[in-house]
Amino acid sequence: PKSKVIDNAYQVGDTPVSPQRPKIYLAFLMVGLLLPFSIIYANQLLDNKIHNKVSLEKLINEVPILAELPKMGRNEDMLIRSDDRSVLSESLRILRTNLDYLIKSKNDKKNNIIFVTSSVPGEGKTFISSNLSMIFANTNKKVLLIGGDVRNPKLYTYFAQKDVDKIGSRSRGNVDIGLSEYLHDPKIQSKDIINSMLVHSTTFDVIYSGKIPPNPAELLMGNRMGSLLDEMSEKYDYVIVDTAPIMVVTDTMLITDLADHIVYVTRAGVTESKVLEHPVNLWNQGKLKGLTFVVNDVKESNLGYGGKYGYGYGKSVKKWWKF
Repeated sequence: PKSKVIDNAYQVGDTPVSPQRPKIYLAFLMVGLLLPFSIIYANQLLDNKIHNKVSLEKLINEVPILAELPKMGRNEDMLIRSDDRSVLSESLRILRTNLDYLIKSKNDKKNNIIFVTSSVPGEGKTFISSNLSMIFANTNKKVLLIGGDVRNPKLYTYFAQKDVDKIGSRSRGNVDIGLSEYLHDPKIQSKDIINSMLVHSTTFDVIYSGKIPPNPAELLMGNRMGSLLDEMSEKYDYVIVDTAPIMVVTDTMLITDLADHIVYVTRAGVTESKVLEHPVNLWNQGKLKGLTFVVNDVKESNLGYGGKYGYGYGKSVKKWWKF
């Protein structure tokens, strides 16, 4: 051969000089540890939403929180049944108990007019007002649910769909007129707009919002709204009004002085922390008397102690070996 080894290479050790694998592994390990922690920290730093009762308590100081409600499953009914033992139904019963305590704490009057509102649409105020009416009615009390959001009526989606007959029967006589017609026409009496409902064997009455009027604020500012609530307060044990969001329109603020209690609905992962400064400031100014909060749509992992460990409490579970 024409080539030959003149001098052998100088060997430093048994390992190659490059690539230095231990250093590369260490660098990737550090990056692998720092990257997820950095993402988590940045996410928490930029997160401006509430997620459960604990995060809400840090923002509202002395305003009471009545309950936190879990996220609904896909197959769950929008309206709970009297024999329902799910965590959602138990959370609603906690809401009922806490609210009923506040109602009975004042003995000078009936103290039974409850407004349910929120900051913006989509936070669950109609869902809570409907189920709150159901769960109060389950105690054999006379309950009236009023659709006070005359600009964006939603009660029809719960009680007036065609498939509502599958869960009960109801009176269909007065669905064409509602609150807006009553406020506009002095000839219409309260009995003309009340619909008796039977849903899941639970009986209560509903006043729908009626047709969307061109002047909702002016209608609500009239004397008939106050007269209606005074009359219904004497006839019913609980009067629950599903009102408009206060950050969107002025309608609810025009009639807050008619309410004994205002249940303010927030939604986990949706309601921004800064938005809650508005109702708290109004409460401090005396414009939202009887203000309380509810956290809706909370993930199971974010629920408090009772929510995490109370699933199916007292419910008999069928063993897998028994048929």
